[in-house]
Amino acid sequence: MAWRRLTALPRMSLRALPAVSLGVNIVNVKRVACSSANKEDEKPADKQADYWISGVSQGCNKTLPCTFDLYGGVMVDPATVPAEQDAFRTILASSLDEWMKRGKQGVWLRLDISAAALVPIAISEFGFEYHHAERDYVMMTKWLPSNCPNTLPHNASHTIGVGALVTNSEGKILLAREKSGPAARSKVWKIPTGLVDAGEDLHEAALREVKEETGIDATFEYCGAFTMSHGGNLAHANKSNLFFVVKCKALTTEIQLCESEIADARWFSKVSASDVAVFHCPTAFGKQKVSAEEEWLTRMEKGSIWYELNQSALDAEAVVSMKSLPWGRSRPGVSRLFFCPVRRSAL
Repeated sequence: MAWRRLTALPRMSLRALPAVSLGVNIVNVKRVACSSANKEDEKPADKQADYWISGVSQGCNKTLPCTFDLYGGVMVDPATVPAEQDAFRTILASSLDEWMKRGKQGVWLRLDISAAALVPIAISEFGFEYHHAERDYVMMTKWLPSNCPNTLPHNASHTIGVGALVTNSEGKILLAREKSGPAARSKVWKIPTGLVDAGEDLHEAALREVKEETGIDATFEYCGAFTMSHGGNLAHANKSNLFFVVKCKALTTEIQLCESEIADARWFSKVSASDVAVFHCPTAFGKQKVSAEEEWLTRMEKGSIWYELNQSALDAEAVVSMKSLPWGRSRPGVSRLFFCPVRRSAL
């Protein structure tokens, strides 16, 4: 089952394409009578989009303009959805009928905020279901075949978190205390952390979080270990999370706090102990000494998940390197980041 989930990933991302610009301009096309030349014979102008989709339809007076994927999916162009409710009912009914005749399977219908009045119609009258929503639109789906199970992918199931273990030229480690959340309630010192944004790489997210929270400019060195948790939080209920630790090197040392999120941030030196790893800061910006309580709150119990995660980026013999590799001849000009374990001495 795990392997089947992995092999299904390209298919899942493929069917989520309505939220991605395909570079095909079918917004202002005049509706004409349907003909065999106006079905899905037109190929996308974007060669990269051609990898994912089988064709596009400019639409007509019976069908909505759309894009067809390679799995029998139909992605309606949201810019061409009629705003008037009766017109929407008419064109959606005829479109669904036409797509069923062509043997299509899943229909993806994106409705922007301006078309919110159409959402109840799509759900109650045509059987669409919610798939996911963003700030400015809701995505709905409908499975057309009645003789086979719905195989459309569910909404995104994971969030990606990243923590940046930053050291300066003296080997000191950058730690911060947050103003809100569980870490703030525990008054614990921690490395800068945050969620990876869509379209953002791990190392980019780590460097961004460091800059946003502490004002420190840094550069990426390598990745450490990662952990996985389930259940989510209040904002991402029932979601799973992958959390990665990234090792970074500071380019600047003057701390400038993000006052809305961070209560304090300091450079700590590492002190070893028999049962804990202590990050000790003798002074706060050269003035105020750290109390015994604050020093204790920086301790991490050996063998704990957080100790091992930090050690994986700090002292591990093997780390994870990153490099960009081409996709291959099937998609010229496309590359992806490749992560693989190496000896730290080899970097």
